[in-house]
Amino acid sequence: MMSVADKSPSPARDIDPLLKDLNEKKQSFRRNVVSLAAELKEVRTRLASQEQSFARETLTRQEAETKAKGLEEEIRRLQKRLDERNEELQASASTAEKYTKELDDLRSQLASTQATADASTASAESAQFQCLALLKELDEKNRSLKDHEDRVNKLAEQLDYLQKDLQAREFSQRQLKDEVLKIEQDIMQAVARAGVSKDSELRRMLDEVSPKNIDKLNKLLDVKDEEIAKLKDEIRVMTAHWKMKTKDLESQVFLLIQSPVLYLIFTINPPFGIKEAVSHSSTMFKIQLERQRRADQELKKRVLKLEFCLQEARAQMRKLQRTGERREKTLKELREQLAGKQQQEDGGVSEKQNFWETPCFKIMVSMSMLILVVFSKR
Repeated sequence: MMSVADKSPSPARDIDPLLKDLNEKKQSFRRNVVSLAAELKEVRTRLASQEQSFARETLTRQEAETKAKGLEEEIRRLQKRLDERNEELQASASTAEKYTKELDDLRSQLASTQATADASTASAESAQFQCLALLKELDEKNRSLKDHEDRVNKLAEQLDYLQKDLQAREFSQRQLKDEVLKIEQDIMQAVARAGVSKDSELRRMLDEVSPKNIDKLNKLLDVKDEEIAKLKDEIRVMTAHWKMKTKDLESQVFLLIQSPVLYLIFTINPPFGIKEAVSHSSTMFKIQLERQRRADQELKKRVLKLEFCLQEARAQMRKLQRTGERREKTLKELREQLAGKQQQEDGGVSEKQNFWETPCFKIMVSMSMLILVVFSKR
């Protein structure tokens, strides 16, 4: 260019502004090319980094897919276990309902037995009051029997004393008769000796003395016989009264023995002659009470056992509900994480698609193609 300008200086003046303009354009073009090359290099580096990031994202996506598959398998396994736990929960709920029904039945039975026990206790209390009254009557009758026995013993002692007195009087009467007979014989002998004159007077005196003594003795004997008869009558009356009292007591004791609640208290102070019968009936009633007490204790034990089973079933139900709630929460969180990851992946793909379809990227590609064409021509 400079040689052409030296040969023709006049037209060079006309060409200089064009050259300057061309040089300026060339320089600006070079600057643009350099800037475009730098931008292309930067775009290549960005593209490489984006490809690397895309590769990393694909790897992370594959890892996320594998994790999602593992999570799906875990979810299936958890769902299966949850179904099994639900079945167990339903079975435990059915058993708990059965236990509650049995518990209600046992409670109703216990209430009925409690009512019967209350009624029996009330009847036992009334019977106890009756027994106390009967015991008081028995004590009074025992006292009266003791008084009668004391009186009978006193009468027996008096009778023995009277019998001894009667025997002594009979002995004295025999001695008196012997003495009287002896005196009569002595008098007869004296009369025989004294003579016939005094015979009549002595006989008269004997006739007066001996009948008087005999009458006195007969009167005394009659009085004693009357006393003995009175004592015998009184003894008969007392024995009859005592026999009636004993029969009355035996009938009352028999009635007490027939009622199983009364004779248990009646054995505290049993009358004479029925101690063995009362003890036998009391042992039978004690055996019945012990059986009823054992049955009540067994029923209470069954009720406590069923209540304990019901509490365990309720605790298991609460535990299963908690585990089910925790599993549902974890499943919900996993589903939310999967949904978030899917949304992020969809957003990254859409951003990548939008980046490839942007006009800036198209301009950059066209400029790079132009620069490549220019360099290839050079």
